[in-house]
Amino acid sequence: MESPTHIEIVAFGKTDVGLIREHNEDNLLLANVDAGLRTSAPDDNLSFVLGAKGALFLVCDGMGGAAAGEVASTMAVDSISSDVENAGKVTCESFARCLRRAIELANEKINIQSRVNQNERGMGTTCTAVGLVDRTLVVGQIGDSRCYLLRSGRLTQITKDQSLAWQLIEAGAMTAEEAKSFEHANIILQALGVQERVDVVLSRVPLCRGDVVLVSSDGLHGPVTDEEMRDILITEPDPKRACNILIAKALEREGPDNISVVVARVGGEGLPPPEPNLDLGFTMFEPGDDDADARRSLHSGEKITEEVLVRADLIDATSPGALPTALVSSTASTPSVNVGLGSPVAEDSPPRPFLTFVLVTLLAALGGALFLAFQQTDIPDLPTGPDQMQLAAPEPQPARHFDSSAAQAPR
Repeated sequence: MESPTHIEIVAFGKTDVGLIREHNEDNLLLANVDAGLRTSAPDDNLSFVLGAKGALFLVCDGMGGAAAGEVASTMAVDSISSDVENAGKVTCESFARCLRRAIELANEKINIQSRVNQNERGMGTTCTAVGLVDRTLVVGQIGDSRCYLLRSGRLTQITKDQSLAWQLIEAGAMTAEEAKSFEHANIILQALGVQERVDVVLSRVPLCRGDVVLVSSDGLHGPVTDEEMRDILITEPDPKRACNILIAKALEREGPDNISVVVARVGGEGLPPPEPNLDLGFTMFEPGDDDADARRSLHSGEKITEEVLVRADLIDATSPGALPTALVSSTASTPSVNVGLGSPVAEDSPPRPFLTFVLVTLLAALGGALFLAFQQTDIPDLPTGPDQMQLAAPEPQPARHFDSSAAQAPR
């Protein structure tokens, strides 16, 4: 007999280079996290029962040219999926926090790689990461790859494009139909790897029995309308065949970009039936921060001072310049590093012999006197007057600014 949490998933994903591009910079992934199974090129439908760790679907649309976009999208897929798999048993909130951290960390890795390798300078990728966990669809998004949900014959976009065109639509400056011919329609506002930090947009939707999840790059939802995608998903229940038909439809429209599609159908007694006339759409999700997030502080950018106590008897008292203290302060950028300079001073540590203390004090006083005498006799007076020598001040360096056009580069 099926348990109340029995949720069945049948999913497939496919990517195509299209008819214009020379190589495919898109990447996708389907993962049954509990089974440790993930694939970017399935031969057939992936069918499984949802476990405690959930499922993960990714679509990343790379950019950068000269195959650099492919590097960025591959790095994003590998990094995010690995971090999610290592999370262990999750709730909806903890999964969302884990997904957010994983996307942020992937951004850091890609950004560092792009700065280290000249051939990959400026590379980046969009990322739409969809998790199915705890009867909930959780989405983390960067860029303009989308997630749709088909329920009761109605296809709804549950993400918001992070693009210039989308902002103009929301501001009422243009309609969605006008945006299709907008000359700057390919300008996005965020991409993994282009800037040092990203603002991961999280959203969620409660799942219902019979829901169909569609994740796509703009190579699909650009040339193919929402109505056409809806009709294909309704008439073709098999995810593999649906993916093939969707890609074929984009190729009919000249396939101007790489095309990536993931289709997943969910069912089982663990999900409630759909409610009639329920409005779906983008629903912002803020899962909060837990103690582990605060301790990690991966992206705070703050400097952390860590005090390390050093045993006094580890300092050679007879060495010139020995420090008469047991406290060392280490300041470093996050993450902090424990330098491990000995153990804390114990309360019952044996006292230093008095004679040694006197000897150290005398040596310090003598050294100070010699230093002052040397300063007074060996330093010549500085010349005065119009011919006075001046030390050349260092030339001011130009301020470093983040070029917002890099994050909004045409893809």
